[in-house]
Amino acid sequence: MKAILGKIKPSKRLLVILTAAFGVSAASGGAAVYVSRDALMARMSEPKTSGLECTAIRTLKLGHNGQRWIRMHIKTDRADGESRMRTALRVVGALAKAEKADLYQVVVLDSAGPENRADVRGAAIGAEVLFAPGPQSVPGMSETFRASYNEGTANSVGAFHGKIVDLSMGDIRTMMAAMDDQSSCIDPSAAATGAVTAEGGAAEQGAKPAETVEAPAGH
Repeated sequence: MKAILGKIKPSKRLLVILTAAFGVSAASGGAAVYVSRDALMARMSEPKTSGLECTAIRTLKLGHNGQRWIRMHIKTDRADGESRMRTALRVVGALAKAEKADLYQVVVLDSAGPENRADVRGAAIGAEVLFAPGPQSVPGMSETFRASYNEGTANSVGAFHGKIVDLSMGDIRTMMAAMDDQSSCIDPSAAATGAVTAEGGAAEQGAKPAETVEAPAGH
């Protein structure tokens, strides 16, 4: 058998054809690798349908002319405007499921933004959502949602100086329908409570608890 195979010599034409075939195969394989890599990078760069991870700063529960209003301040880390908007919509949905109120408000700040409640205004606001299950009973609400975000990026002190983009009800419904995550933000107070030492149960240092304020009617 070896003797027979040893006598078989491929022609030059056959060698050229085989070489070309192997060359095309290798090139196709390389192209497939690059296409797959490009597709993966494109998917990674797409905005998350449910927004981003966020941290709760404070929750204000206010009584207002016989109604209950809940306002929540949250922070995200260097997020673009659309991602901030998706995050706010996700969180307001989670908030509405957790507590009953006439009006819910979620305000998104940058991670470098202000800590004090009085400073949460103007350029500090990266996105904002108002949700009223019964809008006809809430002053200033003609529809169930009002949502807007600043399309600019935050500067070193967490201020936004871009154009304000207002979302239509159609845009809001489309964003919320695409969400596959209904979670709220990380609550530092819960993390601090769970992080105890073996020696005496002291909470982990460095985790600032989220502030919760409940004010009576008339505030």
